[in-house]
Amino acid sequence: MKVKEVMSKELIVTYVPGTRKDALKILAKYDVSGMPVLKKGSKEVVGVVTRSDIFRNPDEEQLALIMTSNPYTIGPDDDVEEAAKLLYNYRIHGLPVVNRKNELVGIISPTDILKIVKDIDEGYTAEKFLSSLCVPVYQETPIPVVMEILNITNENALPVLDDKAKLAGIVSDGDLFKLSHIKESVSKSDLGLGDDEDAWTWEGIRDVIRLYYATSKVDLPPVPVREIMVRDVIKAYRKTPISEIAEKMYNSKISQVPVVDPENKLLGIITDIDLMSCLFREC
Repeated sequence: MKVKEVMSKELIVTYVPGTRKDALKILAKYDVSGMPVLKKGSKEVVGVVTRSDIFRNPDEEQLALIMTSNPYTIGPDDDVEEAAKLLYNYRIHGLPVVNRKNELVGIISPTDILKIVKDIDEGYTAEKFLSSLCVPVYQETPIPVVMEILNITNENALPVLDDKAKLAGIVSDGDLFKLSHIKESVSKSDLGLGDDEDAWTWEGIRDVIRLYYATSKVDLPPVPVREIMVRDVIKAYRKTPISEIAEKMYNSKISQVPVVDPENKLLGIITDIDLMSCLFREC
């Protein structure tokens, strides 16, 4: 199958010259984790910028100094397997699809490829795809500490364990900020949401808030994470078919699924990027 058959043609981009705030507002408005950067007035791809790039450079204003230059790209007539290898090997969440003139014609992401993975019936199960990185937190951990762990690990969500080390929930960076006084304080900051605030998704607003937290150290209330975590976790077991996990991710619009044993003990986590290897490795 060719990249052009599954890629998204809905292009969310930003331009250089441009600023950190310009990019952040686009990421937040459309609730995406990254996007191509084009040369202003053209379709030429000159870089990629992600949430992590911005969080790692909170004091840098010029987008050209924040973005990743010379990003990995792929062509519309390349095989989807090649795109899956790039996404998997470099742990990235999106590849610009470019023509021979290096002009953007589409984007391919793990979500696009999940549409293929969920139809694979090769007997693959969860235990062969557990991620090498899984960072759980204890349910009594104060949410300011959880925020620091998210920042250090560059994760957007963490499993939460109870007193018996069993899976109790999952928490995302968006969950940390569902408090009106924090939202209000950010709205009044120099990173404010702007006149189009109502058009933004809440999950997207977290980008602005997370950067504001990084630069201004807004006070998060010292309540335990169990008070804000999601308790109804979409999870899997060792022998859960990968096709089923991919379908859960695709339908629920999530990028990670915790894997537990029959006693609900956490074994690890599977991400959408981990599942990219279904297309090119022997299991």
